[in-house]
Amino acid sequence: MNSKSNTQTCLPSPSTDLACNSTDAKESNAATAPLLRVLLLEDNVDLAELLRLVFEMWGFQPAVAHLGREASRLLEEQEFRLALVDIDLPDTTGFEVVAGALARGWLQNTKIIFFSGEPSDDRVAMARQFPGSIFVPKPFEMQSLLRLIRKLFPSQPTCEF
Repeated sequence: MNSKSNTQTCLPSPSTDLACNSTDAKESNAATAPLLRVLLLEDNVDLAELLRLVFEMWGFQPAVAHLGREASRLLEEQEFRLALVDIDLPDTTGFEVVAGALARGWLQNTKIIFFSGEPSDDRVAMARQFPGSIFVPKPFEMQSLLRLIRKLFPSQPTCEF
């Protein structure tokens, strides 16, 4: 099972389907398209680690931050095509992180998905103030998130499940 030529890694999602990505497919995708760089800004360490693992299995290149200042440092150093941003953070809000990044010229070519466990109308309206951003309430199903990302990046190769 650890053979590099035919390795399968599977993780059951909340809806009990499987999300899989073979090493062969990942290597062939890397040759044809750049990896989708994803910023995961989530203060819940366990959820952030789960998202990181799933995004890697999907063939993306995730970077994790648990605080707004960590995310700002990553945004200064790297360019991301997708950012999943938790709204409620211990040191700030996801809205403030995104607004600050946009003011510095970062995130110009980045799709932003805000998420929160408190999906009030005010939060959804605030998320819509950022052009092209999307709001997703927590909890969410991983397959639904992958379908959304596929719509945002139709030419990006991802795993099949």
